[in-house]
Amino acid sequence: MKYIWLAGILMLTAITNYSSGATVAVLGTGRVGAALGVQFAQQGYQVVYGSRDPGRPAVAALVAKTGYGASAATPDAAVTKASIVVIALPWKATEAMVKSLDLAGRIVIDPTNALTIGPSGLMEMAVETSAGELIQSWAPKAKVVKAFNTLGFHVMANPALAGGPVTSPLAGDDADAKRQVGEIVRAMGIETVDVGPIRNARALEAMAVLYMVPYLTGNREEAFEYYLRKGAAPKQSEGVRPAQ
Repeated sequence: MKYIWLAGILMLTAITNYSSGATVAVLGTGRVGAALGVQFAQQGYQVVYGSRDPGRPAVAALVAKTGYGASAATPDAAVTKASIVVIALPWKATEAMVKSLDLAGRIVIDPTNALTIGPSGLMEMAVETSAGELIQSWAPKAKVVKAFNTLGFHVMANPALAGGPVTSPLAGDDADAKRQVGEIVRAMGIETVDVGPIRNARALEAMAVLYMVPYLTGNREEAFEYYLRKGAAPKQSEGVRPAQ
């Protein structure tokens, strides 16, 4: 009965979103873009994939797989139609793309990680701050929300593959944008936790550094997904003590 009730709620969410005509521009058609695009479409959003070559057979195949009236266009045309924009691009391509687009007033979902493989063969931060903070600085009038960056693309596509509850922390400076993104994430069957302003994206991207260790060391049996258990505060608060 519980699962029937949940399915009904998710279906109602999808119908509501579809009837609102809300459009999501997914910039990038790789593994992350494909996973999230299908998820948004299933919730009833009108998905437009942004690609430099929207006529490529691979893009056409993704549009067909997505269904629900999905389409493809150039990045600027996709963004023009959208109230929500997903930056599902390789990090090296992100700056030029963000700076080329008018993202003012739009919710920008950032699942990117500014990482590079270091001398040890493991991931390291490629910037001093974070991808989330830089994207917000490149598009100062956008409402950037860091989300999904601590998840594997396979879990974005099918959260059941995590084998249990999984969490996507959210960071951003606009409370209403975080609320809207949180609703989308939870409708996918993924839990959320608000971890504060966009500057905390650097901590979330550090979590991605740890996430990649089992894959880069060949120790795949140690691979994991993040689950942050909420409701663990003590019943009586004794305040927060400064670190120094």
